[in-house]
Amino acid sequence: MKKSQLIFTVILLSFFTITNIHAQGLEDAQGLEDAMGGFEDNVNDVPINFLIPLALLVGAYFGVKKIKK
Repeated sequence: MKKSQLIFTVILLSFFTITNIHAQGLEDAQGLEDAMGGFEDNVNDVPINFLIPLALLVGAYFGVKKIKK
């Protein structure tokens, strides 16, 4: 297996196995709250939709396909 195919396979598997990605981690939110001096934000963080990594994967596929031509 070529090195580029191995890298592509690892990236592909990571997109499908890592599904719960949050836009802001809990540590980042706490740091922001401390920096703002009592910043109250009661909005629940929601995970990023699973279709975004899928769209990135499709875009990467077509990009690699175009570069090879």
